[in-house]
Amino acid sequence: MRTGTRSTAAPLRPFRALRYGPAAGGPPHGLLSPPGDGVTADRAAGLAAHPHAFLRLVRPDLLEGQGPGERPDDTARSLRDWVARGVLRQDATPSLYVVEQRTGPGDARVQRGLIGVLDLAHPGSAHVRPHEEVDPHRVRAQARRRRAAGADLEPVLLCFDGSDAGSAAPSTEAGAACLDRVAADRPLVETRAEGCRVRLWRVDDPVRLGVLDAYLAGRSLCIADGHHRWAAAEEQYRTDPTGPGRTLLAMVVDVGRHPLTSSAIHRVLTGVPAAELLAAAGEPAPLPSRPEHAVDVRGLLPDRVHDPLAAYRLAEQLIARVRPDGRGVEFETRRDRAVARAAATSGTALILPPVAFPAVRERAARGLLMPRKTTSLTPKPWSGLVVHRHHPESTTHHPEEQVCDWRESESITTAPSTTRPS
Repeated sequence: MRTGTRSTAAPLRPFRALRYGPAAGGPPHGLLSPPGDGVTADRAAGLAAHPHAFLRLVRPDLLEGQGPGERPDDTARSLRDWVARGVLRQDATPSLYVVEQRTGPGDARVQRGLIGVLDLAHPGSAHVRPHEEVDPHRVRAQARRRRAAGADLEPVLLCFDGSDAGSAAPSTEAGAACLDRVAADRPLVETRAEGCRVRLWRVDDPVRLGVLDAYLAGRSLCIADGHHRWAAAEEQYRTDPTGPGRTLLAMVVDVGRHPLTSSAIHRVLTGVPAAELLAAAGEPAPLPSRPEHAVDVRGLLPDRVHDPLAAYRLAEQLIARVRPDGRGVEFETRRDRAVARAAATSGTALILPPVAFPAVRERAARGLLMPRKTTSLTPKPWSGLVVHRHHPESTTHHPEEQVCDWRESESITTAPSTTRPS
C-alpha cells in the first residue's frame, strides 16, 4: 500500500481526511452544505433535513437560533459521535484532494483547487497574506470552536496567480498538467447541488504528490475567504507551537487559470432610518431619487473620489457614528436582499461597490488590509467533502472501498434520503 509523502518544499501537505462513509445514509446532495455565507437562517432547516447533513456540524447555530460559535461543545460532541458511528471515516493514506466546481450554462465555468493542510510552522506559511481586517470577537469564537472540535470543518480559500511566474515555468506547467490528469480520472464524489457540479479526487501517488509540492513551493498566497479561521489558527499556533492545531485545512486555487469573481458586501443597519444615517453624514434628509431604505455610499463621496475602498471606509465611519457598539449591523451580498432586510427592520441598507480582485491581491502583497467584509470572492468550496481532524491517530481508518464513492447526476433536493445512488 502506498503511504504518500510529506510535503517539504511547500507548506501545503497531504493528510488523512475524514469523509462521509456508508453510514451517512444518503447521497451527497442531501449532505453537503453550500459554501461560506451562502446559508441563511430561512434556508437552514431545509438544508439540514437529513440527520447527517453537514450543516448540523458547521452551522448548528442556524438551527438553534444562537449566535455563531456560542456553543462549540455541540459541534465537538456531534463530530465525535459521527466518527464513532462511521458516518465520517478516515482515509487510509495521507493525500491531497482535488476539488472541481462547475457552474453556469453547460457547466462552462470551471474552478479547480487543491485541498491539503497548511503547516503554520513551515517557513512558506509566512507568505500567506490576508487582505481584510478581522473582528477580534469572531476570532476568539472561532478559536474556541476549533479547540473544542479538534478539527477544521471548512477549508480556508487561498489563491495565487500562476501566470505571474510566466507560462513557461516548468513547475507551473507540470503542476497544472498534473491537476488536469487527476481530473480526467474517475472521481470519488460527483454530484450536482444548486446548479453547481461538484467532483472530488484523492491524490496519494508519491510521484504526483512531488509534482504538486513543486507546483506550490515558493508561492505567495492571498487569503480569499476564511480570514477569521486563519486568525484563529494562528492564535492557537502562537499559544501551542508544537500542538496538533498548528495545521489548517486549506484549498489553493490558481486564479490565473480559474479567476475569482469579486462582489460587494452591503451593510444593513437595522432600526436606523435613512434620515438619521444621512444626518450623521452631514446630509439633512434623503434625496428624492434614493430608495427609502437604501443609501448608495458612493453618492456621499466627493465627486473627485472614485476609489471603491473610500466608500467602505466612509461606511465604517458612518456605522461608528450611529452604532458605536456595532450591534444591529448585518452583511448581505445581494442588493435586493439588503434593501428588503432594511425595509423589514425599519433600517437602512448601505449600498457599496465591488472591489476588483487584482486590486485586492495587490494591496495584500503590500501588507495593506481593507475593512472587514469588503469582498465576497466566489466560487467558494462546498462544505462537507473533507474534514481535517487534528488528532488523526485517534481515528480508525478504513479501506478505501468502505469509504463513500459517490457519483450521481440528479439535482439537489433538501428531503432526506436513505438510499445510496447506484
